[in-house]
Amino acid sequence: MDGLLFIDKPTNMTSHDVVNIARGVLGTKKIGHTGTLDPNATGILVLCIGKATKLVKYFSNNRKTYQATIIIGKSYDTDDTTGKLIAAKSVDDLTVEKVTTAVLAFIGTQKQTPPDYSAVKINGKKLYELARKNIEIGDKGSRDVEIHRIDKLEIEFKTNEVWIKMEIEVSKGTYIRSIARDLGEKLDNYGCLHELNRTRVDQIDISESITIDELNQGKYQIRNAFDYLQLPRIVVDDAVKSYIDNGRFLDPELFPEKTETILYSKANEPLAIYYYDEKKETMRMSVKWC
Repeated sequence: MDGLLFIDKPTNMTSHDVVNIARGVLGTKKIGHTGTLDPNATGILVLCIGKATKLVKYFSNNRKTYQATIIIGKSYDTDDTTGKLIAAKSVDDLTVEKVTTAVLAFIGTQKQTPPDYSAVKINGKKLYELARKNIEIGDKGSRDVEIHRIDKLEIEFKTNEVWIKMEIEVSKGTYIRSIARDLGEKLDNYGCLHELNRTRVDQIDISESITIDELNQGKYQIRNAFDYLQLPRIVVDDAVKSYIDNGRFLDPELFPEKTETILYSKANEPLAIYYYDEKKETMRMSVKWC
């Protein structure tokens, strides 16, 4: 029960709902997820089970890939179509070429302002809590995000709307709802997110996930978390293993690189993850597994 579980989250269910169901099925409270999906969004949710909750931070920073549908011509208070419609505008001045150019301009690093309805905290309060109380938020701050790839573009003109389907690969913390909103502004119009499906978390593909029904039926597989960590690996002898057992620092000379590294025993069992402490010029433990 110490590993990863991949769930294909359905719509109208929160990420926390999925965790609660998994806790009931697996009989453990020690479960964490590695990246929230909005209730109306679908797709892969990576759960860390048991001791693997120690590894949540390693899976939370990964790139994520989505299939998204954005509508130009409408604005909602939530920046998606689940909220309250607050503005609309004609799209008669838009063309396929103009929309395509605006979409592809998002590729790269940029500052992004989170949606009003998000879990980002301002002065200890989540933005959605303030928005629901109609409290003026003011400066919500911005964060650096990176859009690595946008392709598989499909652009369809409908009555008073432009529908844009795309596959988009982004860095941690990127809000696709914010991209939809900002795309509308770039086109001198309004934009909102209509549908969102997360298909990949770094190298973990949605094809490896199971449905909630399969989970409830006991048709699940707990994966070895270390198989999915993209970190250097070394095998150590029994003497070093005893140092690890005691949480001791290790000589950097043991490591090919001064970077986070998984240490294995001769029996091919994961023992710990160590990182380089620049101040002490030594390798110290980040996660103890053994």
